[in-house]
Amino acid sequence: MTELAKEAFTSRNYHLAVELYERCLKQQGPSYDVLLGYGDSLVKCGRVRESIEIYSRCLTATSVPAERLKHLATALLEDMVGIGMSSRRKLETSFACPLCEGTLCQPVTTSCGHTYCRSCVDPTKICRVCGTKIAIVSETNVLVQRLVERWWPREVEASRARHEGDILVRKGHLGQALERYNLAVHLAPNSPLHLSNRAHVLLLLNRPLAALTDADHAVRLRPDWGKGHYRRGIALSALGRHEEALYALCISVAIDKNLQAVRHELTKILHKVLLPRIHRQNVLSSRMPYSLSKSASRTRNRHQLINPKRNRCTALNRSDCEDNSSDEEEFTQTVNRRVRSTIIPQVNTKLQISLNRLYQDAEKLKRIESRPAEILLPTLSSGTAGELDCILCCRLLWKPVTTPCGHTYCWMCLDRCLDYSSACPLCVTSLADYLASSQKTVTDFVERALKTVAPAEYTSRAVSHQLELVQGLGLLGNEQIAVFICTTAFPCVACPLFVYEPRYRLMIRRCMESGVRQFGIAACLNKEATGTKRYAEYGTILDIRDRVLLKDGCSILSTIGGRRFRVLSGGEKDGYDTAQVEFLRDTVVQEDQLLNLLELHDKVRAKGRRWWDTVSTSQKSEIQRVFGRMPDTEEDWSRLPDGPSWAWWLLAILPLGPQLQVGILGTTSLEKRLRAIEKTLDHMEQRQLTIAAAPSEQTTTSSSICRDGRAITETAMSVVQQS
Repeated sequence: MTELAKEAFTSRNYHLAVELYERCLKQQGPSYDVLLGYGDSLVKCGRVRESIEIYSRCLTATSVPAERLKHLATALLEDMVGIGMSSRRKLETSFACPLCEGTLCQPVTTSCGHTYCRSCVDPTKICRVCGTKIAIVSETNVLVQRLVERWWPREVEASRARHEGDILVRKGHLGQALERYNLAVHLAPNSPLHLSNRAHVLLLLNRPLAALTDADHAVRLRPDWGKGHYRRGIALSALGRHEEALYALCISVAIDKNLQAVRHELTKILHKVLLPRIHRQNVLSSRMPYSLSKSASRTRNRHQLINPKRNRCTALNRSDCEDNSSDEEEFTQTVNRRVRSTIIPQVNTKLQISLNRLYQDAEKLKRIESRPAEILLPTLSSGTAGELDCILCCRLLWKPVTTPCGHTYCWMCLDRCLDYSSACPLCVTSLADYLASSQKTVTDFVERALKTVAPAEYTSRAVSHQLELVQGLGLLGNEQIAVFICTTAFPCVACPLFVYEPRYRLMIRRCMESGVRQFGIAACLNKEATGTKRYAEYGTILDIRDRVLLKDGCSILSTIGGRRFRVLSGGEKDGYDTAQVEFLRDTVVQEDQLLNLLELHDKVRAKGRRWWDTVSTSQKSEIQRVFGRMPDTEEDWSRLPDGPSWAWWLLAILPLGPQLQVGILGTTSLEKRLRAIEKTLDHMEQRQLTIAAAPSEQTTTSSSICRDGRAITETAMSVVQQS
């Protein structure tokens, strides 16, 4: 029966194991092996309090090694994790370091925008606040350093002393570390962080009572801070107050979920709590030198037989490695007789009371609002709002970002500087890698400081920024747009763009930040031919589908043409053009003209397909890569504001001159547009026949026809200009 119970436990069928062990107890009576297995099975079923009595009976009868209580310790800690504080510590509401939770000392800002003490941040790990991988850690954040020294001078000095003490502890200079912690506590007596660290070093100096005093003070200051309870539990354990230490460590786990860090220590404490007083004295006696007690030696040997793992660990330190296997049966029978004869009317009442209190207090933790340890920072002064101005625009910072060199600017101010140079505006450090990584994020500390110190000014700054975006894109009027002067684009046709000029980099950023994601494009005209006019009268709205930001700040845009427009008047904003426009749409086709238009449509499309078949495979591949495949005919093409999309696709790839492209773009007659395409295709077909009849020509592909674009343009233009 016992073997079946062990198999059930091994296969994690714990409820069956409990039933089988209970049968063994009824049939065979209590024994050392059965009681321990029964206790482990009860623990795995969540019956922690019942299992304590079982373990206590075993410890009363014989010495059970501490590691044998690992299942009990784990189950108790998992209970604490389950019923303890469920909400994550609200680090985002504090100006403290997210890791040590103290006043920032030598603050550095990570790539995700959160600021840590320099000695706390680890570039190989994830951010404790947002959980993202830390890719870049800046130099000391100049602005944050200035702010914390201005707002919290004593706390900053205390935090610096604490960090110095931490370094001294790691080096083993405990006396010097205690001096630094004493200074930290003197400067900030109400900070639980400094008290906790001093308690740690006092314990290392074998001063547990003084360590407990500091830990108690830290817990009184911050009852919901897990580390304070942990320090208190370790100090209590060192003083031999094991029931209180058990309570403190479990509360620590309920708050911080630090199960792995506490498990080993708690297992040892549980063993001491459950061990009866007479056995504690025997344990102390067993620590005497081996040669002083022959009976103690025999007892140790028998215990090692029951625990082979422990036997392997100690065998190398023994001088008599004789085989004691013949005594195992006799010893087990002796232990079992002790277990059977043990009568405990009420097992470990003190521990049961402590556990009841522990579970009740762990439940109460759910109602406590979790806050950072360093909450005793003074109220911020609104008189220091001027320190939060951007050094570039001389206004209150808006969306503050910190460069790897540690300087903070408005997001858009830094962008505009980087349009012209990839160096930091203040220290001229190269920011090429910073640009390439695209890791620019708002610095959380500075943004929260802005909202705290100058909430009204910050709100006003946000409104003015949004207004600047709208004005920059010309969106105050319903038909006012920003214009990219480059080439002619057509409705429903892709238009990839490479943006490198600073003025257009600014324009595209504003399009993206405002959420508009569109702008106008018009062909650049020759000033000598058009006087002062810089761009064409007609253009197209482009919708941004995708943007690839390059490491030098330039970008590649994937756009597609939308509505057509006619420029009524032009303007300028921050170096790029804006325009007041009217949007165009084709005139409505009358019912009596629809049949003729349908015939013309089908004929021109068929001619376009025939011409497309004459294009070489390499040219087809390149055209389709840029403009996509020729669109299918829409069912309602005659009622669309821009007509069928395939016609615009053909116009985009036909070898037409710029003026003809602009002229066709501006016409609102679908019939004229189709006839212009037809004339162009007819001329190209005639040209192909001429080339085929003249074998001396070197090129017989459609590329040769492009050289005769002037004739094609004149032919098609005559159709467009007909009234």
